[in-house]
Amino acid sequence: MSLFNIIIVEDNTELRLGLEDHLEQEGFQVRALEDGENLSSAINENAPDAILMDLNLPHEDGIDIIKRVKRAYPRLGVVVLTARVRSIDRKLAYEAGADVFLTKPAGADEVSTVLKSVCRRIAPAVQGNDWILDLRGHRIVPPGGHAIDLTGRECLLLHELALSAHLLTFHRLFEVLGDDEVTEQVNKIRVEQLVSRVRQKLAPTLGGGASIKVLRSKGYRLCIPLLVQS
Repeated sequence: MSLFNIIIVEDNTELRLGLEDHLEQEGFQVRALEDGENLSSAINENAPDAILMDLNLPHEDGIDIIKRVKRAYPRLGVVVLTARVRSIDRKLAYEAGADVFLTKPAGADEVSTVLKSVCRRIAPAVQGNDWILDLRGHRIVPPGGHAIDLTGRECLLLHELALSAHLLTFHRLFEVLGDDEVTEQVNKIRVEQLVSRVRQKLAPTLGGGASIKVLRSKGYRLCIPLLVQS
């Protein structure tokens, strides 16, 4: 049986493969990615106990990745392994939600020990005002309330909102929920209808409060504290 479930995010192929091999020998269940683009879907498929990640990644900086992931998965452990040695990078990583900041070259045994320590001290904790998005059950559970059933697309919309920090752009929405065989205008109408349906489902529980706010010409922002459960 695997000790802990972790995801490695590292663009250096030799280092990524070396860490993956060592950690598997240490009993970890390991998945390895070369950048943060597929991290959200990997977490969605099987939420890990922790992620081990570089900061200098293609497409998106590691600090930004930590921010968006920790917003949706606040109990997820984050261990940084990076060549950045400036104190400001350490400060920004911890402010974003990192648990431990390691600098390269760090020994594989040290990395393994740190990951075990981080995973062991993570304790389940749900705040009284948190909503829970149950990805497997396709439902959302308000604080102290009854579960609200969702369609697959409604669930996907809320998941993307939870991962998007302060803004889920129209571009990202069309990328995830759009249909290449219809026009952009039709996709826009369909997304607006989807957002409207989700708002209507959540409205009775919120008592008039906003669940999703539109940011004109930019996208949408989630207005409720939402934890993702896969």
